[in-house]
Amino acid sequence: MKKLVIFDLDGTLTNTLKSIQKSANMALEAFGFAPYEVDRYRYFVGNGSAELIRQCLIHDGDEQLLHFDEVMGKYEEVFEKYCMYEVKPYEGITDLIKKLKERGFLLAVNSNKPQAQTEDVILSVFGEDVFDMVVGQVEDRPRKPAPDGVNYILSKLEVTRDETVYLGDTSIDMQTGKSAGVFTVGALWGFRDREELEQHHADAIISTPTELLNYVVEGTSENLVASGSSRTIRLIATDVDGTLVKDSSREVGDEIIEAIRKLTDQGIYFTIASGRQYGSIRRMFERADRNLLFIAENGAHIIKDGQTYGLTKMKREHVEEIMADLRTLYDEDCHVVASTSRGCFLESKNEDFIRLISESYRNDVTLTGDILAEDADFVKLAIYRKGSIREIGERFLIPKWKDKVKTCMAGEEWVDFMDFSVDKGNALKVLQEGLGISPRETMVFGDNENDIGLLRAGGESYAVGNALPVVKKAAKYVCAPYWEQGVYQVLRTLYEQ
Repeated sequence: MKKLVIFDLDGTLTNTLKSIQKSANMALEAFGFAPYEVDRYRYFVGNGSAELIRQCLIHDGDEQLLHFDEVMGKYEEVFEKYCMYEVKPYEGITDLIKKLKERGFLLAVNSNKPQAQTEDVILSVFGEDVFDMVVGQVEDRPRKPAPDGVNYILSKLEVTRDETVYLGDTSIDMQTGKSAGVFTVGALWGFRDREELEQHHADAIISTPTELLNYVVEGTSENLVASGSSRTIRLIATDVDGTLVKDSSREVGDEIIEAIRKLTDQGIYFTIASGRQYGSIRRMFERADRNLLFIAENGAHIIKDGQTYGLTKMKREHVEEIMADLRTLYDEDCHVVASTSRGCFLESKNEDFIRLISESYRNDVTLTGDILAEDADFVKLAIYRKGSIREIGERFLIPKWKDKVKTCMAGEEWVDFMDFSVDKGNALKVLQEGLGISPRETMVFGDNENDIGLLRAGGESYAVGNALPVVKKAAKYVCAPYWEQGVYQVLRTLYEQ
């Protein structure tokens, strides 16, 4: 049952193009730039005032943005005066809000317009005490399409994602709702067209506010779901540590297991793509009782139908040289794992570390006095430091070895070393080619630097909310963090659509 409707402001609740046009044109003309017709502003708005002015200047020939600061300053000055210029609600919006309030729905606004101006518009157009929350842009909160504004509203109003509908008119709004894991509805009366809303996977597209009222109040969805808006996904690949669970967790939650069952029952291939070894991730997901695909050891080991489908070994000379370096770092908190396709070797005698690898990670472990004395083909070396190895990794290990092998942070406590060709994204491409599945039909999830290749190989890519900034930049969308089950929230939209 739906309890909350979150509205975008510009282009959804109110037509603000005239106020934006007047303010921006006055700012541009003040410094000798040409003004724009009102329809051009439909494609400049949606991502905050700074992006608006940036687009205006670029299209006016200032590609280096040499005049950005002065035009932006003038725009802010002018817009304070004209932010309500010819602003009015769209037809049917006032009636929609009235009927939603009568039926006890919570109402909120989430806008990229500055907080004070968002409040001014809402107060001037709709009056006091109409919306339960009004959230505009503030300095310490990322702007849309980041889900932070929606998450803040849900937290304050104590409403779940399942109970929430997000209504907006642009791709930014659809990305925002998707990132937050709520049901997204595109409004055709706003600034953009059906094609844009469909391309950004609106769960539904409506032509009039009445259609939304019918859905949330009466539960009828006739003509609500947009033709062509559902995604055609045939392959899903997800990282594990930091994406589905906390690093080094032994199990995944029941919700993910159930989602895997439902999606694979629909004929979707599901891939576990991890820096862990095959035995570890196979055990983590055996409760799903489905024929899963596995990308282990960051892509060095690919498993299909329970058999090795691809294996990339490290050069022996690289293993020996790297081990010489890593051994200089050994202490009670720092240890090495040397992985093969059949398990891993540890030369540590630290019982806590041995338990971590054998019991928490559930790896197939062989203890040895000398890793280099073993007759084995190594696919990955990984060094662990309890708490964090980031400073050593980023300052010393990665710069030293990056020209000889693939090396990366694989979580806060791990640095991994592999052959140059090893990458989760490359491994996923091998599976895509073997299955005859395109990147456009592939959905992927990740959180760390070793997931960037994976994200680039999938047409529908999600970074979880706790991901590193560089990972979020590589992804098409950002969903909720792992502790809020962000991946599950997105997966559920596939089998419930």
